[in-house]
Amino acid sequence: MHSIYRTFILLLFEISLFLFLLLFKNGDFQRTVAATNHSYAYFKDIFNEKFSHLTVNDYTGQVYVGGVNKIYQLSKDLTLESSVEMGPRNDSTECPVTRYCPKIEKKETDYWNKVLVIDYPKSQLITCGSLFQGVCSVHKLDNISLYETPANESVVANNATASTVAFIGLGPAELSRMHVLYVGVSFTGSGPYRSDVPTVSSRSIDSDSMFLIAATGVTAGTRLMVNSLARDRYPITYVYGFSHKGFSYFVTYQKKTANAPKPFLSKLVRVCQKDIDYYSYTEVPLVCRSADHYDYNLAQAAFVGLAGSELAASLGITAQDEVLFVVFAKSLDKNEVYNKPSNSSALCVFALSAVHRK
Repeated sequence: MHSIYRTFILLLFEISLFLFLLLFKNGDFQRTVAATNHSYAYFKDIFNEKFSHLTVNDYTGQVYVGGVNKIYQLSKDLTLESSVEMGPRNDSTECPVTRYCPKIEKKETDYWNKVLVIDYPKSQLITCGSLFQGVCSVHKLDNISLYETPANESVVANNATASTVAFIGLGPAELSRMHVLYVGVSFTGSGPYRSDVPTVSSRSIDSDSMFLIAATGVTAGTRLMVNSLARDRYPITYVYGFSHKGFSYFVTYQKKTANAPKPFLSKLVRVCQKDIDYYSYTEVPLVCRSADHYDYNLAQAAFVGLAGSELAASLGITAQDEVLFVVFAKSLDKNEVYNKPSNSSALCVFALSAVHRK
């Protein structure tokens, strides 16, 4: 595998995130707060302090927010239109995805939203959460309180902390529907059933086969499993996912080797969207290195967007070309923990045209 060693832009900064989208429990109290002569509408749900995902409808401007035990639907002006409680529920990681486990003691367990994706052709919102081995539900876009859980399929991580990334992209031409749900999932080890969950997969979003592996064979299919002897010693964290020119990508960070506790490094995972067996699966190291040769090894967030004229000129591409922005952090490397970020961070930009040629 070849490293992408060219770092196009490096900006050192301290990451500070202030979430200004807050929700009030009943949605009746739209507030504004003055800041540098501007006013910002916000809502606050005093019973929910943790929001994990946000997505915006490209056509209506409606905002969907996933939090602990609850999904919210807002207008483009941040007026609460609908909400639905997804937890807590009686559950146990010892129970299978079918939920039939009469001899297992269950306890009230929080729902942690892991996936929040809009399926535009069907006007539906796909949500997945940590309960019941990581099942997914389908909500009406105009009223998310109307939803169903169409399949008992373990799709996402089944605890609060493990990562999951999902996005909709083109799939193999042999499928009945041209789009699939790409999912990257960290192995949790929570319960006896996680060995059945692929680390990367393409899942059907066709009504007749919702959330099943899109294509399966005797030894292959649109899925990738981590070797059972290594997965406990080789944690993979999924940060971001996107499609570009016939390929689907995941930004991850993971150990360089399963045989040593360090170092961790970031990688760009790629699979050809036409590949019905995932034989095209590859991983390319993402290297973010400063001029004084400091490596920022843990990807923390990413985004694909247009370069703009000045950035494009510096990269030798056009302003219409897409680039991958990735925020990295140095690993803290403290108390024998090597995958936690320090306060030292950087932004690196990669031209996707260069990535595509790798």
